[in-house]
Amino acid sequence: MCTERGLPTDVSTAVLIDDDGTGYTESDSVLRLFRFMGFPWTILGFLALLIPAIIRDTGYKLFARNRGKIWKAIKKATGMGDTRLEGYQHKIMGLEGPLDPGWGFDIKED
Repeated sequence: MCTERGLPTDVSTAVLIDDDGTGYTESDSVLRLFRFMGFPWTILGFLALLIPAIIRDTGYKLFARNRGKIWKAIKKATGMGDTRLEGYQHKIMGLEGPLDPGWGFDIKED
């Protein structure tokens, strides 16, 4: 699906293919998912899409580069547990292989 639309096929960025077949990447893909999350996220996603893409994507890339550090700091500050992905890995395209430990997810090794 991604290859047909000229979208990345790896986990270098978030990719969303909408119901009508339109593909979105980076901040566009994440913010368009907000509409499925209910109030207040629907409104927040809509408003954030009004910000120019160059600004949104710069923030997205900055977050993506530091997501492991950010997630680990949040876990330390809030005491939240680890996020386990192996139960969902089959639902996420491009996540077939091992995850980068720098992302901050706790991966159960077999």
